[in-house]
Amino acid sequence: MYTVTNTQPNTERKIIFIVEDNETYSRSLKTFIQNYYASLYEIEIFPIGEMCIMELSRNPTIIIIDYFLNSKHTEANNGLEIIKRIKLLKPNTNIIVLSSQENLDVISETIKQYDCTYIPKNQAAFNKIKLSITGILDREKPPAFDPMN
Repeated sequence: MYTVTNTQPNTERKIIFIVEDNETYSRSLKTFIQNYYASLYEIEIFPIGEMCIMELSRNPTIIIIDYFLNSKHTEANNGLEIIKRIKLLKPNTNIIVLSSQENLDVISETIKQYDCTYIPKNQAAFNKIKLSITGILDREKPPAFDPMN
């Protein structure tokens, strides 16, 4: 039996949005993702969620969003409000919540109700994001080629 499998994540024409109001953190995360997933089509940073919402027509594969988006822009919605709007407009969007939010009720609501992955903002966060991205991209892989079937 002849089978061709792809060992690299499927990253063709994938877009990742990073919604984070800490410019240094968002740039570091973007660089980290670009270094690991060199073939990604685009990684876009938004300092507030409202800007991300306006760009949803670009169909991002993954949105990585901070919970506390209104720390610098007090008029901005927090991450949970933006997640609700994203899921209303694009219900199948993969969302990774990256935050220092420690309220278990908020975390539970986000994960269960809005089908998100929650990653605490700590020293292991970038590696956990890498694992989450790989998992999402692997789910989107086309089936392996098997000429016998």
